[in-house]
Amino acid sequence: MKKYSDQELTDFVQWDVQNWGKAISFWQPYIDQVSKGKAAAFGEREGGVSLWLALNDVAVECSDYTVFESTPLEIHEKHQVSDRITYSQQDITSISFPDNSFDFVLFKSVIGALATKERQQAALDELHRILKPGGYLLFAENTEATGMHRFARKKFTNWGERWRYLKWKEMDQMLSKFKKTEKKSVGFFATFGRSEGQRKFLSKIDRVFSPLVPKSWRYIMIAACQK
Repeated sequence: MKKYSDQELTDFVQWDVQNWGKAISFWQPYIDQVSKGKAAAFGEREGGVSLWLALNDVAVECSDYTVFESTPLEIHEKHQVSDRITYSQQDITSISFPDNSFDFVLFKSVIGALATKERQQAALDELHRILKPGGYLLFAENTEATGMHRFARKKFTNWGERWRYLKWKEMDQMLSKFKKTEKKSVGFFATFGRSEGQRKFLSKIDRVFSPLVPKSWRYIMIAACQK
């Protein structure tokens, strides 16, 4: 499997790199199955997922709900992948791309911001629509986790009360349009770190502790869903 440097992983996922970076290793085998595929990445304000795709010779439609500022363009230019990426403004619940357009569609920490289950379902249905038959939705998203996680989010994050965190018990139904789904969960302590240094330290504890607790207690869901 392809290996990435710590700096590359940081550019891909930006925050809580040791845990969110596990999405990259989970997704990599799916990307490797398709030579020079075509992908759409959503919620790409920082451009990290699009960067990872472009470094794997995937042609990428990099999109966000708002107009892009300079950050994704600069990081793509730094890695010399701008020629593989195009940019657009998209509402993930009403995507402008035609049916059956992409080999892959991706998002990371995006649909929680949609705030309701109905809007989240609309987004997942739209992502299914624009995938080619046999294509994959690859995503990593925040989960509800434990009462301790929910309390900390309300206390320490500006969006904690309006974000709708995914619930494990709902996901089979929400992803039912896909013919095959693989999911895993990671992380327990690292999200409580107040700095990236603290999160990196706590992620070392997570390597031992998080496999011992129920999957619903972990705060990141990573998935690959085939149309």
